[in-house]
Order: sequence, then structure tokens, then C-alpha cells
Amino acid sequence: MVLSITCRPVRQVLVFSMLICSLSCKRRELLQADQSQDLSYFPLYKGFWSESVVDSIVHYDIDDISEVDTAVGYFHFYVREEVDSSFIDGENEKAFVILRYRRDSDTLPWSFTSLWTAKVTPYSAQKVEDNIRYVKLHFPITSSTTWEGNDFNFFKEEEYSYEDLYEPMQIGNLHFDSTVSVLQNDFISHINRIFKKEIYAANVGLVSKEVDSVNTMNTVNGKIILNGLEYKSNIIDYKH
Repeated sequence: MVLSITCRPVRQVLVFSMLICSLSCKRRELLQADQSQDLSYFPLYKGFWSESVVDSIVHYDIDDISEVDTAVGYFHFYVREEVDSSFIDGENEKAFVILRYRRDSDTLPWSFTSLWTAKVTPYSAQKVEDNIRYVKLHFPITSSTTWEGNDFNFFKEEEYSYEDLYEPMQIGNLHFDSTVSVLQNDFISHINRIFKKEIYAANVGLVSKEVDSVNTMNTVNGKIILNGLEYKSNIIDYKH
């Protein structure tokens, strides 16, 4: 009797332990599968490149005396990003060099402009743009995931969030089976308008970016833009 009473709890413990182990292993497999899908929206490997067309409007702060928005600059150009060599960064993590080029016409040669870096951690995709680090994506990619995009820089806090998950998208002649949108900021007041959004495609990365950051004023003729930037870029070619 003593032996029977002793063995039964042992068998129960063993069965319970095996169940926990099984659930844990399945959970790890699920997390690994989900992470693999998440990482596809931020591909980082040597030889990958993408090209985008950019339209930018700069509202200068030198309008005429009647405050009409007359000092405006219009810019149309192309940007190319190439993933170059990898390195171990200051946090002892693997990162990649991003070479950036620009040209004002699709018939002109590319001119090198800057060197950025990027990396992927188990929880996020980060990019250092002109020595300023942003948390571009946060894992897992879900409709309820939010994060601090400026967590590693000195800018004002911005809560990023996902929207329009896994939607197909057509940009010019390019079709993408699955895209996720990252809303970075959407704020309107009597004196300014800030809107920032990036769209990422599976196995391609960033395919579209929009930034509105302008100061405004209400006048008898309606709201006018005093100064600021309107920026829009769309991918036109890539190699993966």
C-alpha cells in the first residue's frame, strides 16, 4: 500500500511534466514560426537593394507680408539603398551597413550620399538614419502591438502601432502579396499637422513612406501652411 500511494503521485508528476514540456516546445515552435514571418518584412542580407522615387515639398519660413504660402520648393528625386557588409555593433549584436545613393533623374548615375545601419533583434527591427536610431518594427506583428519608436533617440515620444495587416498592395508596376502599415504619428491641431506612416512588404521591406510635418495658421482666407515638410516615397524596383 505504501508503494502504491508513493508511485501514483510520481506518475502524475511525470505526466504533468511531460505535458508542460510538450506545450512549451509547441509554443517555442510557434514563436519561431511567427518570428520568421515577422522578419520577412525587414530583410537584411548582403546584396539586397531597393530603389524609390521621392516627391518632397518644402515650405520655407520666408512667406510674403500677407502670410501667403509663396516660398515653396518642389523636389523630385530617386533614392537607392544597398545592404552591404555586416558587423558587430556596440551592443554586441549583428548589424548591417546600408549604403544610400541619390540621383535627380532616372537617366543620371547614382551619387553616394550617406551610410546608415540596421539590425534585427528578437523583439524589434531598428534602423540608424543619420546617426539617429528608430525602432521601425516591433515583434510580434499584431493589431494590438504598440511601441516607442524613439526609444533610442532624443526626440519626443511617439507611439507606433500596426494597421492594415497582411494586405496586398499595388505600387506602380509592383505587386506585393502581403504588407503591414506602421502608423508613427497622426496629430492635427490649430497650429500644426503631423502625419507619419511607413508600409512594409514581406521579403521586400519598406515600400512606401509618408511624412507631413507642417506648421499652420488660421487666416480669413482659411488655414495656410507657414513652414514645414511634405514627403512621399514609393518603391519602384528591388532585388531580393
